[in-house]
Amino acid sequence: MYQTIRSAPVSDARLSSALNARLPDIAASALNAMAPRHRTVAAEIVASRLVERFSASVSSGEWAPLLSFVDASCRRYAGILPMTELISVAVGATCDVVENVPNAGLSDADLEGLRRDVERLTALPRLVHAAHHEAIDEVDVALDDLITRLDQSDELTAEHSRAVAAWCARLAERMSLSKQDTIEISRSGLIHDIGKIWTPPEILNAPRKLTADEFVIMKRHAADGGDTVAGLPLVAHLLPAVRNHHERIDGAGYPDGLAGTGIPVSARIVCVADAFNAMIGRRPYRPPLGPAVALERLVAGRGTQFDPIVVDAMIDVVNTTQLPLNRVDLP
Repeated sequence: MYQTIRSAPVSDARLSSALNARLPDIAASALNAMAPRHRTVAAEIVASRLVERFSASVSSGEWAPLLSFVDASCRRYAGILPMTELISVAVGATCDVVENVPNAGLSDADLEGLRRDVERLTALPRLVHAAHHEAIDEVDVALDDLITRLDQSDELTAEHSRAVAAWCARLAERMSLSKQDTIEISRSGLIHDIGKIWTPPEILNAPRKLTADEFVIMKRHAADGGDTVAGLPLVAHLLPAVRNHHERIDGAGYPDGLAGTGIPVSARIVCVADAFNAMIGRRPYRPPLGPAVALERLVAGRGTQFDPIVVDAMIDVVNTTQLPLNRVDLP
């Protein structure tokens, strides 16, 4: 795809470490070089991820991580972020740091060639559709960043989170919520488990039932996830569902022991979507359950663990969704 690239970087772990250490400064420098109106949180996120990919390329001796990121970002955020300017200043700021690292494995000629090749990528025409703008905005840049971090931490949890987001959207539509509410609830589902980034892998992927002490640690992910999104302005409004998706209607959930209508609607929807997909999905400690069994368990928890209205909506959704799921009839 990237035939214009003439040479790969010399693998240099020392330079890669130097770039990672300077990442916040490089991103800030890139942002300061942009027009004031473009100095957004989303732009800072993209600049930071670009430095990470640049560092990965230097470490591996292969430009693919960087160039793939540039191309994908230009396609995804066309018309949403000023990608030509943003990529240019971010690459420039990174190259400035490289040039000041003694005995770096990249020559001035390498850097100049890279700049030209990145410019060619950013100059490619990108289609911008109105529908794309309706579905993607700056919040999604932050969401992409979070789900990428989760993917790097645990692929199975990230896979589950993407599926939960899809179920959340279907549930919200079935419950006749507004278009904006549907988007927000789907976004909440996407990052509901972001706190698991800090859950020890040996607990997250234990191929057995957790001990009491391990379960206490596992439960921290709800509060940890809430703290994470609370500190990110673009997604802080999704805090209720992220923090409270393990609350129960009877008040026996966690972390806050909320009950009934005291649980945010978004959290009640994410709770059902999360539980259903966890049951039908692959887990480290058991094979997937059939959708009929999963719905039976939701019905068993109807009014105690789960919101009855959301459970009823999930039954309708499963029975009408064009997925590899058999129709399930329940009383």
